[in-house]
Amino acid sequence: MSGEITYVIGHKNPDTDSICSAIALAELKRSEGAENVVAARAGDINPQTSFILDYFKVQPPRYLPNVYPKAADVMTADVVNVSEETPLLKVMEIMRDELVRFVPVLDPARRPSGILTLMDLARKYIVRIEAESAREVKTSLKNIIEALGGTVVLDFMGSSELTLSIFVGAMAEESFRAILAREATRECAIVVGDRYGIQRASIEKGVGLLIVTGGFTLKEDLMDLARKNRVTVLGSPLDSATTALLLRLSTPASSLATPDFETVLPDEPVEEIKFKVAKSNGVVVLDADGVMMGVITKSNLLKPSGTNLVLVDHNELSQAVDGADRVNIIEVVDHHRIGSFHSPAPIPFICEPVGSTSTLVAELFRRKGAGIEKKTAGLLLGGVLSDTVILKSPTTTARDREAVEWLEEKSGLDHMTFGSEIFAATSSLKKRGPGAAVNGDYKVFEARGRKFGIGQVETIGFEEFYEEKDRLAAELEKVMKKDLLLSALLVTDIVMGTSLLLAVGDKELIYKLDYPRVEEKVYELKNVLSRKKQVVPHILGVFTSIF
Repeated sequence: MSGEITYVIGHKNPDTDSICSAIALAELKRSEGAENVVAARAGDINPQTSFILDYFKVQPPRYLPNVYPKAADVMTADVVNVSEETPLLKVMEIMRDELVRFVPVLDPARRPSGILTLMDLARKYIVRIEAESAREVKTSLKNIIEALGGTVVLDFMGSSELTLSIFVGAMAEESFRAILAREATRECAIVVGDRYGIQRASIEKGVGLLIVTGGFTLKEDLMDLARKNRVTVLGSPLDSATTALLLRLSTPASSLATPDFETVLPDEPVEEIKFKVAKSNGVVVLDADGVMMGVITKSNLLKPSGTNLVLVDHNELSQAVDGADRVNIIEVVDHHRIGSFHSPAPIPFICEPVGSTSTLVAELFRRKGAGIEKKTAGLLLGGVLSDTVILKSPTTTARDREAVEWLEEKSGLDHMTFGSEIFAATSSLKKRGPGAAVNGDYKVFEARGRKFGIGQVETIGFEEFYEEKDRLAAELEKVMKKDLLLSALLVTDIVMGTSLLLAVGDKELIYKLDYPRVEEKVYELKNVLSRKKQVVPHILGVFTSIF
């Protein structure tokens, strides 16, 4: 589909593995010829990830607060429109030929001054025909020529807009002279064929416009008289009845356009504009300067989304960018448990028990025989080392170790040296602050319809943790207000290979965790490094037993 875009994106509160694997996988897909594939993120980048991106001078992925379909995603950009001067006849022909129900009327700066619908045209035209003032028409000489396909014989009107009363010279000369005597003749437009007497009477009275129909021309004496009396003369190839009809349809679009119409901005969510579309023929999408970008009709709302997602490092919608369920999830590359994810059609779904999504992406590069840039290999190496705690985590597999060896070769880095730099540069809890420490890698899980959240942060030693404990607990309490029964932070000492758990929430739940209590809200988890493999399964089991 034209205008499609594919975002390769990790979970909310993205960690290093999530960001690095997204960047690398997007690069792999582009190298295979995929178009409009962009790495993205669903949250702020933590200090560890920033360190790695800066290390390789790589820009962070595009930030997407949500992927809810917006007006710009569904609008029709190549819109049939008319200028303010376009004759109504031309508008009706455009509607017929293009099969549209309404057209925007644009000023020279492409700002809409109104819209014209078929219903409006029919209603206004019928009313005008039935009214006593049906003979009155607002138009211009240019529009008349365009509507009639006529020619200018004499022009004393110029380009100004005119208001004319139409009279058809289809009666006896005396009767016609009597009519002219009652009219303000400069505002008269006389439609007549080869009736010399009516032609002469009209010119002698100095009417504003004389239209000679049927392809006939004025005799030379009448041409001289018309020049003297400054009568504008046009020639029409059509008969008088048709000429009079089309003359009424030479009115410019601006004079009948409805100025009250629905507008939206390009970033407005589709869900919020459905009512506007439902109660109108369509809405006009305007940019910040009021210039038309496109239109949205009811049929636009039925179009499939042009936004595709490739989910990396997660497969649960509760962890995905907001609006993920409203667009097309076309692929998953993950190493976590399979949650509540489902898709309407089969998709590539890689979910394998390795220590890092970056390992899986590295394997894809190798399997496809794709070349990999040195910095991309470095990013993937950083992703693996982060998620496996420099290959010390119990989640580490032989595949992770093999991937690290290959990435070392491609990046020119030693994994122990690089890993130590990563954790040394980003282990300070004080520098991060409680908000970043808790939310930087915080994930929400669900069991039996109830939710809990747990973040993880790596440190070197626990001294700073005890200094920051109360502020960290306060941040966990704040996060827990989002419909969570339990909120926790796993603080992992990567040197000692052990962790502490700071937990707040439902007392029965915390008691059932059955971890050794060090002090209030703090529990010791010896030899625990992995949230995914060692902590989350235990908490899920506790939820299942209670609820």
